[in-house]
Amino acid sequence: MEERQLTPRENALIAYKHGVPAYIPTLFTDISMIQANPTMERYCGNQVGLDDFGVEWTYVADARAPMPTTGKILFDDIADWRDHVKFPDLEAIDWEKQADLDVHTDFMALVAGAGIVPMADGKSAYDEDKLVLCMVINGPFERLHALMGFENALMALVTDPEECYEYFKAIADWKIAYFKKIAQYYKVDVINAHDDYGSKDRMFMSPDTWRQLIKPHLKRMVDACHEAGVLYQHHSCGYIEPILEDLAEIGVDAIDTLQGGSNKNLVALKQKLGDRLTFCGGFDNQGVLEVPGVTSAQIKSEYQRVVNDLAPGGSFVVFPITIGFDYVGDLLDEHFKFGMGFYAKQGELPDISLLH
Repeated sequence: MEERQLTPRENALIAYKHGVPAYIPTLFTDISMIQANPTMERYCGNQVGLDDFGVEWTYVADARAPMPTTGKILFDDIADWRDHVKFPDLEAIDWEKQADLDVHTDFMALVAGAGIVPMADGKSAYDEDKLVLCMVINGPFERLHALMGFENALMALVTDPEECYEYFKAIADWKIAYFKKIAQYYKVDVINAHDDYGSKDRMFMSPDTWRQLIKPHLKRMVDACHEAGVLYQHHSCGYIEPILEDLAEIGVDAIDTLQGGSNKNLVALKQKLGDRLTFCGGFDNQGVLEVPGVTSAQIKSEYQRVVNDLAPGGSFVVFPITIGFDYVGDLLDEHFKFGMGFYAKQGELPDISLLH
């Protein structure tokens, strides 16, 4: 019997459902990324502008993206959040019109600060049979420090955890309503919600603080995605090893970016959690991929390291999220030479039963 040829979407879905796909999926070849009404949560140009929460953003060339304008905050005391946080009205949006615009927008141009630019030749994110992933930025903690400044946000976690809890509850309620709009009006497989919890070598807060103030509300967000028939992928930069098991516990389907320079125990964690949590990434961004003058050989060696460490057993996606993408050509060259045949060489067969 001839072996069934999987589409890129089907192959990626197997990995996202914690199985062994036919080949290792990559962000660059198997996934279409979109944002739903992107200007609602962040100014998307290359100058200065406001989002729909009233936060001012300034394009930062070194980051190749807009960032909250330094010194421009809406409040400095968490006890005042109810007076200053005005949630965008999701019911006031023509979601059918918005969805049509968003799926025809060039995602890479958008995140690079070029604004809303149509894809070439009028193409849509749906035109190829790839997994469709909707990126949702500014999760509960990220939104908190965008509103009140990073130092104020960190202090609030310690000085007034009760008000922080109530704020996190409210923003999670709004995010859940937003997720439901995405599931209703966009044909997405995965919602990729961002909320960074770590610096290079430590979390911004203690794991226990995260568990008490954020975890219960994040669980509700994950549950809402599943109820709507959508997988949930969480993005968190930096060091987050202490809470990976918590993320699996509350039903997170996949996690990125798992930066290899920060998280040193990914092999053991993948072996422990890979049947519940898909590992997306694992690359050493700051130590390899984003180093000025990094060589082709270094990029390819890093690709092989990550694949050998994290791909066995499936439940893995090549998913490097970085500031620049100059390394992509070399990475994909190694992907096609080394990664595409990885599972066949390991004698691991695709688990197509996960598609039913």
